[in-house]
Formats: sequence, structure tokens, C-alpha cells
Amino acid sequence: MRRFTCESCAEEVAFDALRCASCSSPLGYVPAQQAVKVLHPAAGAVSFSISGDDAEFWRCPNSARGCNWVLPAGTGDIWCRSCGLTPGRPDETNPDALAAWSTAEAVKRRLVHQLDHLALPIDPRSDATPDGLAFDLVYVPGQFGPAGKVDEAVTLDLADADVQDVGAPPRRVHAPFRTLIGNLRHKVGIHYWHRLVGQSDHVTPFRRLFGDERADYPAAIEPHQAAVAHHWDASRFVTGRAESHPFEDWAETFAHYLHILDATDTAEAYRLPDGQCEMGRPQSSPGGGTFAEILRLWRPTAPAVNALAASLGLPAVYPFQLTGVVLQKFEFVHARVTAHAHREHFYSVYP
Repeated sequence: MRRFTCESCAEEVAFDALRCASCSSPLGYVPAQQAVKVLHPAAGAVSFSISGDDAEFWRCPNSARGCNWVLPAGTGDIWCRSCGLTPGRPDETNPDALAAWSTAEAVKRRLVHQLDHLALPIDPRSDATPDGLAFDLVYVPGQFGPAGKVDEAVTLDLADADVQDVGAPPRRVHAPFRTLIGNLRHKVGIHYWHRLVGQSDHVTPFRRLFGDERADYPAAIEPHQAAVAHHWDASRFVTGRAESHPFEDWAETFAHYLHILDATDTAEAYRLPDGQCEMGRPQSSPGGGTFAEILRLWRPTAPAVNALAASLGLPAVYPFQLTGVVLQKFEFVHARVTAHAHREHFYSVYP
């Protein structure tokens, strides 16, 4: 992710900051500009203006729970672009559920920001877009959350919001590396399979690389859920979970593709590893290079962050080696993500 600065004092501010820690200016993230902006009180009691835009903005009602996103005033929308993708809310009398939901929503905002940067269309699920994007965040502690079908909403058990440690035991299908954003990136990958592959003429090439997605999903997943330990062919699958079913293979590859893009952008923004980037530099434009070019930046970044983690007594941040057929799968995902902008119709009801 790029770095953000306060327009008032030029100090660096966090992506999710509601106020500048240096000058106390109120801040809000403007999705249309993919930028954190200073909010200036406008004529309305609860509206704001931002520099370079004549429109007025409102804070998302979830600002009380940490959301710093804003939305144009007077459009009829209630929630911001990210929060509007989650139709339900947890039981507000349950503080644990609310805390887990707030954590998940904060991570989801980072995901939506990345999807917007890649120009992957995001339409909330509605009657007009029945296969649009929707998140179902449920709280069922002590149980495995509903896995859902591969064409349903992105479902997340909020109990997973507590699993932030990359070394934590896996809760479901064997996954030694699982963070909350990794979980969401994996699940949203299924949504984009339908848009980028299922509704295109690339299903046959997909099946040659990943296998036939029509294979019985529950029957394929069950043995992996029961496995206590599992070793996989790392030259063919990015993780052990990817080995269980072609949809899981795509979702894991898609998630790791987003990991790599975000990590390399962040490393560049902080002048790692070669110090060639300026602070505040926008991320590279979507589709602005080959996966080989992305990999060239990633190769020195991964060992650097792993070494930093080891210096702090933490496990490797990214304990994976990208090789063999796995690289071809990453290239396939990259090609599908970068080619979608040329499609006239992105959403259509999946048969």
C-alpha cells in the first residue's frame, strides 16, 4: 500500500486514521480518489468538504467503530463503499462480536482499497446485480463458520478475526499461513473466479492448469479438513489448501497474488529493498507490467521481511517458495486481472 500524508502538516498518516496524530486535522478516506484527505467542516451540521472537490461528504455511520471512509452527501447512500458491502451487523449487545466485526471490517477496507486500485469492479449485491459482491460476517465462537457455496456471499466466521498470528493453528482446511486479510483475499477470490474466468473464454486454459472446477467440492475438501498434518507438492500448489480442489487452488493463488502485489507496493513506498521510490508515490497502475516484473520486485522483498521478522523473534512472514507450475498459475491470475478492463460487460448472472 502507498503512504499517505496530511495535507495540513505534511506528516505521514495511517490509511485508517480519523485524525492526524500531529496536527489533529480530521481525516477521511475518499474512495473515488483512493486518498486520505483533510475534512473541512461545510455548511451542513455533519457534512465536510475536501480540497479539489466541490461536493460535500459525510462520514460513514460506522466511524464510531473506526471507519474513516466518507461518502458523497445527498446520494441516498447510508454506508460507505466498503461497509455497504456487508448487509448485516452483529448483535450489538455482544461486545466480543462487535470487536471481532470491527476488526474484520477494518481489514476488509484494506481489501476493498486494493480491489479498487486494481480496478476490479465492485457492485454490491442487489436485484440488479444478483451476483454482485457481498460479505456475510457471522459470529459463531466454538464452531466452524459456514463455508458457503462457491457462488454465494463471501462468508467469514468472525471468530477468525482473533487469528492474526501467522503461526497460529489452522482452524479449517490445512493452512499454515492464515491471516485475516489472507482469509478475506482467499474468499473474495472465488467471487472473482466467476467474473474473470467463469464468464470468459478462459475456462479451458484454467482447467489445464488448475483442474476441473466441476469436481465435487465437499467431497474434495473433507479429507483436507480432517488432516492434522499435510505436505504438498510446492512446485504445483502454492499451499496445501490449494491442493484440495481447483476452486481452492485458484482462491489460494489469487490471495497470494494480492499478498505479493500489496507487499511489493508497500516495500517500494518505504524504499525497500533498493530505495528507489519517493514517499507518497502512487502504486503502479493496474496492468502496468508483467508478472515477471512484479516477481523481480518480490524476490528480494520476501527474504528481507522474513529476516526482519526473525530479528524480532517472529516466524517467517512469507514462508513460501514460488516455483514450477505455481508460477504459471500466478501468470494466469495476473493475465485475467489485467485483461478484465477490456470487457464490455463484467457482471452477468452465473448459470
